[in-house]
Amino acid sequence: MASSIRKRCSSSAISEESSTRLLKYFKSDKLKDCKNLELFLSNAPHELIIQILAHLSRNDIICLASTSKSIRKALLPYIFDQVKCAWHDMLASWKQPDGTSVPIQNPELIEKLRITSVCSKNEWTFPFHELFSADKSINKMKNLRSLELPTSGSTNFLKYCQRTTNLNSLDLHAIKGESIFSLEHVKSFPSLTRLKLTNYHIDDFDEDPNICPHLQMLQLENCTWCYPFNLENFGKNKITTLNLTYSTAFIMSERFRSFLTSPGFTKLEELTIVNSERNLKLTISLQIMNLINAMPSLKVVKLAGNIYNETLNNFTAFDLDNCINYVALNDVKVFYSSFLRDLG
Repeated sequence: MASSIRKRCSSSAISEESSTRLLKYFKSDKLKDCKNLELFLSNAPHELIIQILAHLSRNDIICLASTSKSIRKALLPYIFDQVKCAWHDMLASWKQPDGTSVPIQNPELIEKLRITSVCSKNEWTFPFHELFSADKSINKMKNLRSLELPTSGSTNFLKYCQRTTNLNSLDLHAIKGESIFSLEHVKSFPSLTRLKLTNYHIDDFDEDPNICPHLQMLQLENCTWCYPFNLENFGKNKITTLNLTYSTAFIMSERFRSFLTSPGFTKLEELTIVNSERNLKLTISLQIMNLINAMPSLKVVKLAGNIYNETLNNFTAFDLDNCINYVALNDVKVFYSSFLRDLG
């Protein structure tokens, strides 16, 4: 993995477009030379740099870091905050004499780890809790708070992990369809605030306020569930952001429409629904007002893709450049984008 990172930072990895853009940047009146940038990076608040770099691609940041040693040193925390690693690379370096957990030189900078390969054996035998241990003799990744993991099947193996309080964000995606997920599987992660699931069938479980008590953001992509399970079982009194993205027929199912008809979240502030299936139009009529009236805490509703509502076609304002319409209903901002639907 270390070699792949070095390759990404090499001149061969720098696109002509990125180089041209950076050349114009350095020739601009606002930045006469690298010294000004070095001075800015050394003195600017961390939060401000994050906001600026959010407008650049990952390759652009790496390209910028390759312009000088001092700039690279200043940008290291923003390059290595997110890393990817295959199982065989991780296991090869795990618990080496130097204590490095993953094969990079600055493990203390890592905030998010993405495992890129799938292995059922490792899922059941790997000590995930050690990735988030505060014990420096066990784990050098002291700032790691987020994990992205593909699974070969059910997430049941996570249920047997030892308790860890340093994991805040978990992104799981199933390689096989209909793989089972239950919130009980992640009960060992009490500090979890964000959970993203992709391609799982959500098993029926009762709401338990003691499981992931701080969970606020829930993202489901092509996930299914059956009666009697309701999405509110994830925590109707704690979820503030809900994102539902589909490219399958489940978005037309009785269970999905049941949620639209009678949602029960009490603290939900933002709801996003995306239908990227071109051949299945999700028609929302009274559901919009049902959602708004049923959840007084709601502030923003975002609808994207192949979704239709006769009211949405008469919005009071629109942004033609971005294909986004918006309107205020009962102090709730409703955004509607047909961008995905109009592609192709």
